[in-house]
Amino acid sequence: MTSGPNFADLPKAHRLALGFAADPATAGGHVARSMMYDEIAMVVRAMPASAAMEDISQAILEENVLGKRTSSGRAKSLKNLKLLYGLDRTKPLFRVFWGFAHDEAGALPQLCLLSAFARDPQLRQSFDLIRSMPAGQMLSRIAMEEHLNNGFPGRFTAKSLKSLAQNLNTTWTVSGHLSGRVKKVRTLPEPTATSAAYAMFVGYLAGLRGVTLLNSVFGELVSASRAQLQSALNLAAAKGLLSLRQAAEVVEFDFSGLLTRTEQGLLHESS
Repeated sequence: MTSGPNFADLPKAHRLALGFAADPATAGGHVARSMMYDEIAMVVRAMPASAAMEDISQAILEENVLGKRTSSGRAKSLKNLKLLYGLDRTKPLFRVFWGFAHDEAGALPQLCLLSAFARDPQLRQSFDLIRSMPAGQMLSRIAMEEHLNNGFPGRFTAKSLKSLAQNLNTTWTVSGHLSGRVKKVRTLPEPTATSAAYAMFVGYLAGLRGVTLLNSVFGELVSASRAQLQSALNLAAAKGLLSLRQAAEVVEFDFSGLLTRTEQGLLHESS
């Protein structure tokens, strides 16, 4: 499978409108935390699919749905969740994540991974190491630190690299790409219909189309093979999560049902 697009190639206005990070080169959420799966899962369970960012913020800061002991802890958690996910339903990256998360709770780990991947350059860099490992191979924190230092030379202190590597390895464990509490071993993810559909949607927002999208890093994030991904996408299409038309190597994805007219125009403009 081929790699994804360079997010820096997308115009800043498009990145902001679609829900990507404003600056794709800035430090991502994993500098402070893992992808905060437990916290976002609590928020999904506590809030309806119709919740706006203000509702989510109020639930975290005032209602303390995350069960934090201090107001500063609540504020810090909200800040990190915004960095990882955006939390803004006016942007399609989060809006579709949020809707899909309410539709299929079992897909949430991979939905979280995909959303964070689209917004965090350190998470994207780390996948180059993860994807190179065969199933069963052990991954040390040191190996992840060295990989990150090669990708961002001189950017992080030794202490920061250690914390970043730990956070990233935790995320890859939650998403199904690693297993083990202390010793991390490479495992292979299994897509659901919902996570496969969201994988293609994120790649579509990033400017990929057709067979290039099907073969992209976004599919690889949720599946171990093209056949596995294809099966999940066929089920997603049957469930109405996306429209998919295929003839030999000609592939067409249609996400118009998930996008506003303005967003469709923006994507048409940038493709």
